[in-house]
Amino acid sequence: MNFGKLFISASAAAVLITFAAAAGGPTVAFAAPALTVQSEEAAHPRLVAAIREMREALRELEAAPDDFGGNKAAAIRDTRQAIHSVRKALYFRLRMDDAAIDRVQ
Repeated sequence: MNFGKLFISASAAAVLITFAAAAGGPTVAFAAPALTVQSEEAAHPRLVAAIREMREALRELEAAPDDFGGNKAAAIRDTRQAIHSVRKALYFRLRMDDAAIDRVQ
């Protein structure tokens, strides 16, 4: 076999392989892992712990008989907002609106 025929045969084989691959040859698909509330919480345990601590602080503020020098109402409001903000950050990849975030227990 001379060089010209070898080159043509190799070129033809390369073209056939390319078309076979483009026409539905074996491909490997990688599916993204399913995102859930549980998967996001498992991925960010410190955020979950921070939310838990802020909820406990909120309960203490709400139950306290003292008004903390007139700061109790603002502290309660700000703590509720902080809890919501951290939850919004935690669940952002789930594309949840504020109402859905507030329904997550």
